[in-house]
Amino acid sequence: MTDLEASEQDGVSHPREPFGHVLRRLRQAQGWTQEELAERAGMTSHGISALERGLRSRPYPHTVRSLESALSLGPADRALLRAAVPSRTPPVRVQSPAQTGPGREDGAHRRGHGLDRLPTELTPLVGREADVKAVLSLLRTTGARLVTLTGTGGVGKSRLATAVARAAIDDHDGVVMVHLAPVEDDTLVIPTIGRALGLHAVEGSDDTVVAALRDRRLLLVLDNLEQLSGVGLVVARLLEECDGLVVLATSRAALRIRGEVEHAVQPLATPSGVGGMAEVEAAPAGLLLLTRARAVSPGFGTSPDDAAAVAALCRRLAGIPLALELAAARARLLSPQLLLERLDDAMTHAGAVDLPERQRTMRATLDWSYRLLSDAERRLYRRLAVFVGGATLDAVEQVADDLGDVLALLEKLIEHSLVHATPLPDGKSRYSMLEPVHQHAALLLTDDEALLARTRHASVFRERAREAAPHYEGRDQVVWLEQSERDAANFAAATDHWLAQDDGEHAGEMVWHLWLFWWLRGHLRQGRRLAEGAIALEMAPRTRVRAMLTAASMAFAQGDISVSEHRWAIAREVALDADDTLGHAYAEAGEGLAALASGDVLKARSHFLRAFDAVGSDDPEADWILGLTHVWLGTVHLLRGEPDAAVDRCEQGLARARRRGDRLTTYVALYGLTQAALALGRSEEARGLLSEGIELSDETGDLANLSFFLESLAVVEGSHGDHARAAVLLGASAAMRDRVGSAVYGYYLPDPTLRAVAEREAQESLGAVAFEAEVTHGRSLTPEEAVSLAVGDPRSARSQRTG
Repeated sequence: MTDLEASEQDGVSHPREPFGHVLRRLRQAQGWTQEELAERAGMTSHGISALERGLRSRPYPHTVRSLESALSLGPADRALLRAAVPSRTPPVRVQSPAQTGPGREDGAHRRGHGLDRLPTELTPLVGREADVKAVLSLLRTTGARLVTLTGTGGVGKSRLATAVARAAIDDHDGVVMVHLAPVEDDTLVIPTIGRALGLHAVEGSDDTVVAALRDRRLLLVLDNLEQLSGVGLVVARLLEECDGLVVLATSRAALRIRGEVEHAVQPLATPSGVGGMAEVEAAPAGLLLLTRARAVSPGFGTSPDDAAAVAALCRRLAGIPLALELAAARARLLSPQLLLERLDDAMTHAGAVDLPERQRTMRATLDWSYRLLSDAERRLYRRLAVFVGGATLDAVEQVADDLGDVLALLEKLIEHSLVHATPLPDGKSRYSMLEPVHQHAALLLTDDEALLARTRHASVFRERAREAAPHYEGRDQVVWLEQSERDAANFAAATDHWLAQDDGEHAGEMVWHLWLFWWLRGHLRQGRRLAEGAIALEMAPRTRVRAMLTAASMAFAQGDISVSEHRWAIAREVALDADDTLGHAYAEAGEGLAALASGDVLKARSHFLRAFDAVGSDDPEADWILGLTHVWLGTVHLLRGEPDAAVDRCEQGLARARRRGDRLTTYVALYGLTQAALALGRSEEARGLLSEGIELSDETGDLANLSFFLESLAVVEGSHGDHARAAVLLGASAAMRDRVGSAVYGYYLPDPTLRAVAEREAQESLGAVAFEAEVTHGRSLTPEEAVSLAVGDPRSARSQRTG
C-alpha cells in the first residue's frame, strides 16, 4: 500500500492534498526526476515543475491522463491523483454572430471579446434522456469526431446539442458553441468560429483559426448549418487539420462528409392509446405539452375527460417540440378540446403538399398560430423577419412605427411563443425568433411589404452606424464596439439592401461609418466585400472618397498592400477634385502606411506630412487621424535613427489620444515611445510604457497589439538579466501572434536586433533545453495569464520560479 492509499484508509478525515504534492510523491516513488517524467508524459520539465509547485493547480483531463500513463499508475493511485484535481469550471462558450455580450469601461469586462456563458435553460428538457445518452456514447466510445444531429425544423436539435455539450464538459478541455443561423456566406464560417474563440482580426486568414484549434481538445458545437451549402468542406478541413477537435453539428440534413456519424433527432413519442391522463403524462410529448400549458394555465388538462383531447393534440402535432410549445401558449384561452378543434381546422389548410409530413405539420402549426393573431400582430410578426439575429425594442419600434403600440404587440407575440426576449446587462431586452419561426415570417412577406420593411430596417441601421462611428475613436469605444458587435449582422444586411437597390450614396455612407468597427473587430472579408460593392455604384464625390478609403483599409488589414495603395491613391485624387480636405488627409495618411509597410521611408514621410497640410491642426474631425499620423511620423524618425524626434512626434499623438480617451491611439503612441526609449537606452522608462500598453490591450482584447508589447517587454527583461522571464514573454508573444494570424499593425517596426539579442542572451544564460522549456511555458499561457505575468512584480515572478 502506498503512503497515499494509507492516508485515505486510516479512518481519519484529512484535508485533500494539492495535486502538485500528490504528483511529486508519485514521481519520487518511481525515483524519477522532473525531466524524466516530462519525457515519458510528452510534456516539458517546466510544465511538470509548474504542476508540482502549484503554479498550475487545475490540469486539464488530457494532462492527467498523460501523467497516469507515464507513471503506470494502478487503479488506487489513479483515483487519488484524479481526486486531487480541484473542480474546474471549463470554458463553455456560446456566441451568436449577431448577439455578443457587452463590454465594460473599467477593463474588467468578460474575457473572450463578447463571449457569453452558455445560457441557463429556463425550462427543463423533456423526453430527450435517451438521445443525450446516445449522442454521448457516439462521442465517447466510438471515436466519432463529427456527429450531426439532423431532423425537421422545430424538433429540438439545438436544445439537444446544448444538453449534450453540458454533459460532455469534463471530456474536453473546453466547449465552444457557435450559432450560425444568421450566417449565409460559407467563407464567414471559420471567422465566426474564430470570434467565438475570442480571436479578433481573423477574417484575413482562416489559417489563424485553424492554428488556434490545432492543439486543443475542444468540443465545437456548430448550430444551424442547413443554409450553408459548402459548410461540409469547411468542417472537413477543420477535422483534418485539428486532431483534437470534435464537432457536434445541427442541421436539417447531414453534411455528407467522410467520418460523419448522423444522429436523427426524432419527434417526441406521443401517447399510444386513449387511456387516462397518467398515460398521457408518461409520453414525452404529452408531458411537454402539459408542462408548458400548465405554466400559463394551471388548470389545463386536469380533468379526466381532457386526456383524449391532449393525446390527440400530441398526435396531430406529430410530437414536434416547437409545435407543442406553440400550441401550449394558447392554453390560457382555450381548453384542450377547443385547442384540438382549432388545430384540426388549421391542419385542413396545411398547404405545401410537396413537403414531408413533419414539415407540413410544423408549417401548419405556425400558420395556425399566425391566424390567431390580430391584424397588427400579424404585420409586426412579418416585419420582424427583416432583422437578422434579433434587435432591441427601439430598433423594432422604428421599423414598425406605423403599427401602433409595438411593445404591446411584442408582448402578445411573446405570449404566443413566436418571439423570445433576452435580457441585456444594460437593462434592455433583445427580441428574436427561433430560426423556423423566422423563416416562416419571411415567407409571408409580400414583395412590396418586404421592400418597405427592408428599407425601413436599412434606414434605422444606417443611422445607428452614423451615430456609433465617432464613439469608436473615443473614451467609450469598448461599449460601442460591443453594442455594434451585437448588430453586426443587421449592419451587413442593411448595407446589402442599399447595394441591391443600387443606392451607392447610402451604401457608401454605411461602409464609411462601419470601417473602424470592421477593422477593430476583424470583420475584414465582410467589410471588404461590402466596400467594394459600394465603390462599383454611383455616388457623390465625397462619399466615393470615403467608400474608397474603406476598401483600401480593408485590403491593407488583409495584407494586400498594392491594392490598398491603389485605392488610397484614387481616394486622394477624388478628394482633391472635390476639395474634400478631410478625405484628402485620410488618403495621404493611408498612402503613407502603404509606403511604410513596403519599406519606402522617405515616401511614407512625404505622405504623412501632406496629411497635415491637407487639414488644419485644430480641425476636430481630423483629430483622430492626425493623432495617429504623428505617431506614424515618429516611426519614420526611428527608422532614420532619430529617436529624440520620434519621442516628440509620439508624445503629440499621445496627447491627442488621451484627450479623447482613445485606447487604440494611446497604445499605438505608447508603442512608439517604447521603441524610442529602447533606442535611447532608457529601459525602465520603456517598462512603464509597456505596462500601460499591456493593460490597455487587455481592456480592448487586442491580441495583436499585446503580442508586440510582450515582445518588447522581453527585450527589457533580458537587458536586466532576467533571461528566464524574457524567454517566457517571447513564447507568450509568439502565441498571441499565432492566435491572431497576422501582425495587423504593419506600421509597428521594432528594431529586430533588440529581439535577437534578448533571445540569444537568454539561450546562452539558460541553456538550449531550459530556454526552450521557458518559451514553451510562455506559449501555453492564456491572454489573461500573459497579462498577469507581464504587469506583475518581476521579483515576485522570479521568487515563484525559484521557490
